[in-house]
Amino acid sequence: MQIMNPKSGQRAGFTLIEIMAVLVILAILSAFLVGTMMRSGDVVHAKNTRMFLDQLQTMAIDFESQQGDYPLSTFPSKLAEQPSQANMGSEMLMVSLYPADGSYQAMDVPEDRLCNTDDDSTKKAITSYSAGSAFEFADDWGNPIAYIHRRDYGKKFNYVTFDPQDETAIDNQVQAVKSQKTGDYFHKRRFQLISAGPDGFFGSEDDIHNFTVEEE
Repeated sequence: MQIMNPKSGQRAGFTLIEIMAVLVILAILSAFLVGTMMRSGDVVHAKNTRMFLDQLQTMAIDFESQQGDYPLSTFPSKLAEQPSQANMGSEMLMVSLYPADGSYQAMDVPEDRLCNTDDDSTKKAITSYSAGSAFEFADDWGNPIAYIHRRDYGKKFNYVTFDPQDETAIDNQVQAVKSQKTGDYFHKRRFQLISAGPDGFFGSEDDIHNFTVEEE
């Protein structure tokens, strides 16, 4: 309905259709802005995660220089109490860098870089952390960072992540990545670190690695 100015005869205000059109435009703009902000946030999180992978890589290299080999990515038989098989590589990296007996101590990491997505624990702590939780190193989305020693290239590992959209649990199978250019595993003499990235799924295009995957 139009409102007319009785003196001038000109329309005042807006028609219902015009108001609805404005609301539709505002809704479209809001959706666009929200999407842009989410993508921008993921860019920042991806950058932070890459930096953390670099830090973990340095820590693993320092471990090798002192211990003679990189941290294992499977539980050794000598580990008295073993947590579940899920997230094993990341948990074993934690055990190696922060052993319960204090025989080695890597640089400290913030608590928000620790997660336990498979919710497993041991009666006696297997790391220098007092809690019996079998912690994993976490990316910026709170999911475990997969760690694979070169000896375990070719093996499949189970990892539990959470979908950032609805927070449902995702069961992943993770294995080391090969270069399409050379046919060899990336870092074939060392180890691989892999984040599931923004979507929480390992093996998708947004995965983040401690190496550069060439474009297909």
